[in-house]
Amino acid sequence: MTTERYAALPLTLGRNGRTPRTLRNRLASAPMERNYGTTDGQITDQYIDYLVTRARAGLGIVTTEATYVRADGKGRSHQLGLHTDAMVPGLRALTDALHAEGALAAVEINHGGRTAQAAVSGYKNLAPSPVPCEVAGGEVPRELTLGECHDLVEAYGQAARRAVDAGFDVINIHGAHGYLIHQFMSPISNHRTDEFAAPEHFMNLVIDEVRQAAPDAIIGMRVSVVEGPADGITAEQQLAIIAKAHLEHLDFLDISAGSYEAGEWIVQSGEWKPGVLADYAKDYRRFGLPLGMAGRLNSPAIIEEVLRDGTCDFVSLARAIHADPAFVGGVLHGERYRPCIACNVCIDNLGLGQVTCTVNPAVGRSRVPIPTPAVREGSRVVVVGAGPAGLTAARELAEAGAQVTVLDDGARPGGQFALAERMKSTPDFHRFAEWSAEENARLGVDVRLGTHVNTNDVAALVRETGADAVVLATGGLRPAARFTGGDSPNVLDVREWLAAHPGVLDGGASAGEVPAAVTIWGADSVAMSVADTVADRGAAVLLVGPQDVIAPESGRRAKILAVPRLDQNPRVRIRLGAAIEEYDGARVRLSSGEWLDAPGPLLVSRSVAPLDGSVPARERDAELSFAAGVPVTLAGTVVDQAPAIASNAVKSGYDAAQRVAAALAASPTGDRARRDPANLSLNGAAS
Repeated sequence: MTTERYAALPLTLGRNGRTPRTLRNRLASAPMERNYGTTDGQITDQYIDYLVTRARAGLGIVTTEATYVRADGKGRSHQLGLHTDAMVPGLRALTDALHAEGALAAVEINHGGRTAQAAVSGYKNLAPSPVPCEVAGGEVPRELTLGECHDLVEAYGQAARRAVDAGFDVINIHGAHGYLIHQFMSPISNHRTDEFAAPEHFMNLVIDEVRQAAPDAIIGMRVSVVEGPADGITAEQQLAIIAKAHLEHLDFLDISAGSYEAGEWIVQSGEWKPGVLADYAKDYRRFGLPLGMAGRLNSPAIIEEVLRDGTCDFVSLARAIHADPAFVGGVLHGERYRPCIACNVCIDNLGLGQVTCTVNPAVGRSRVPIPTPAVREGSRVVVVGAGPAGLTAARELAEAGAQVTVLDDGARPGGQFALAERMKSTPDFHRFAEWSAEENARLGVDVRLGTHVNTNDVAALVRETGADAVVLATGGLRPAARFTGGDSPNVLDVREWLAAHPGVLDGGASAGEVPAAVTIWGADSVAMSVADTVADRGAAVLLVGPQDVIAPESGRRAKILAVPRLDQNPRVRIRLGAAIEEYDGARVRLSSGEWLDAPGPLLVSRSVAPLDGSVPARERDAELSFAAGVPVTLAGTVVDQAPAIASNAVKSGYDAAQRVAAALAASPTGDRARRDPANLSLNGAAS
């Protein structure tokens, strides 16, 4: 006998005589910003496709991102707007498409206030008080006059009217995350002495105005249950503010947390427990409104738990369904899905352009995703390397119909993910490797470990395997450390050292494997993670790097917990903007002439020994193809000189698979003899 899942139960919203709307289940997409719109706030085909795909997956409510109500409230270069009537036709096309898939359509209306910056919006920013938001850019806002406060209230109402005209069923007022309404609530940003000094006053005027403009819509409000900074709104103070809200005009509350100064609360690290806001949610039951909840809802199990226990009435999902819309089917029906690993590349991309994803290379790349073409029957592909790039290429090609063999000289698939997944700051990375293994089994990918391949002789590899195409996903060559004494046996590549000392990453499970001290040369993201992890295990750390900041290739959210820990740990010494010139076995001499004690092993990170990728990918592909007689392509960030992070490796593997699939779909089979992949005999070499 099967029990119906709580997530699959319908939920009806609407009260006080308003027309009720019924969600087909308890799953809503959160208002996650993506930068998929145009520079003037219009929606695009790419964005419509993205949202409709998630509606088709089965969401009950599909929500746009924070959508600005007036041009001076725009916070992102390609953010959606509801600031003029010209936005309505495009958004009507979206809502019609969402309704056709059976989902309710929701929009979150917002104004950036002090977080909006003139460099993005083209307008001077405005706020309750002239308090800059340093994290957003530091522009000092002009303090709103009384009349301007009321003008902004009216702008929210006009946006709500446009939302109704565009066919939205649900309007969510953004009262969280340090944006304008939240700024009026917070003692950090509201120093006023007039009527708007009351933290609830602006919020209530907006609620009233939006309800008047949209009398029959389902209207809710997003709330940060805690602001985050020590001098911000506490959980108790936020409850007191909401107790004064005009709740009779609302149909639900949707709880989140954090502000720009406490971004770790808005998009939580993988270090934090799933359902992290559940304890806060219980206090919001006192208001008697249906309650939505966000916050590390990254598995069907935690979603079922919070719904079954009555912690909330529906869940707001962002990263999980960004990583894979099939997550919806995983929650509702136990289907397979690609897991989010909480790396926060998505949120960190917002300041750079379109929001992408580490594990899902098809999203956020300035296009509607193009399916990998099916290959002709019997196509055989060999992928060399079982790291993130190789596993991605192998899966994509197997999905396209190829018979895929993966060769790797390691002891387990995953490459450097096998190390990253055991770092303190990236504990969810194991989910990618586990999912990849399950996908390999499902698709019949033959993974052969402990197999060395001579990639300098690809033609021999083709002869040995009978491959129709080859993907080389082995990364680049790492030069030796370039300083006097760099050839010492105590100088080791950081990844090789970790692989040889698994007890370090297991918390010292193997006696003596966590050293008393360690020196790290380089300050990239790998060095940061290793330093943070070994320091957490009790080691003293000296971190020296040529970078001006730690892990410059990573975004703020990816290092929002690790860097402060390193800065505040008295056993950690950090020297940035410095080069090691000499190592004598116990000390290092920096380019400044300073000598520092360098205890323990000296570990060299990739940032100071860059990968060799001097030949452009297109030229290398052409040379290798000519030599091998079949399509050969390279995967790995080295070929495009992109930062060597997992997100770029996965994208590179995906792109390599698409190139190979296109070649195999277009080329005739020919009469070239092949060997049966089951009989491959690569015992240590393919030369």
